[in-house]
Amino acid sequence: MTVVTTSRKPLPELRSLARDLAFAIGAGYTTRGKAGMGDLFALDESVVIVSRSGPFFLIQVFVDGETITEITVRSFAVEERPGEIARGLFVSDRPVYEALKDRFNVAFAGETLPRRRIVFDGTQRKRYTLEVLP
Repeated sequence: MTVVTTSRKPLPELRSLARDLAFAIGAGYTTRGKAGMGDLFALDESVVIVSRSGPFFLIQVFVDGETITEITVRSFAVEERPGEIARGLFVSDRPVYEALKDRFNVAFAGETLPRRRIVFDGTQRKRYTLEVLP
């Protein structure tokens, strides 16, 4: 099972994003605390780290200690989810989809979403929309 965590001192909204991302992809969430990268890789072969990098957010995916992809997120919005929950990630950016398709439950939704978006449902009727940078 994949492990999702945050940077060491995350903002509350970043922690919430990481927890709900873990929920959406069926991964486990762990608080980072003082854990180093070696400690994280010891938990599982697949690790996702959500952090803030200047004005942007960064989602890094590691497998066996190697970086598989880094997704830079310009912004994200959280709204109340209408209707039933949809599991997985819905991606309208082809390169992001290609990078994630072999690792997570991800669907290409290029025709139904605005360009460069990732949409997923979290807990407590939340729906996240992430705007991805090219």
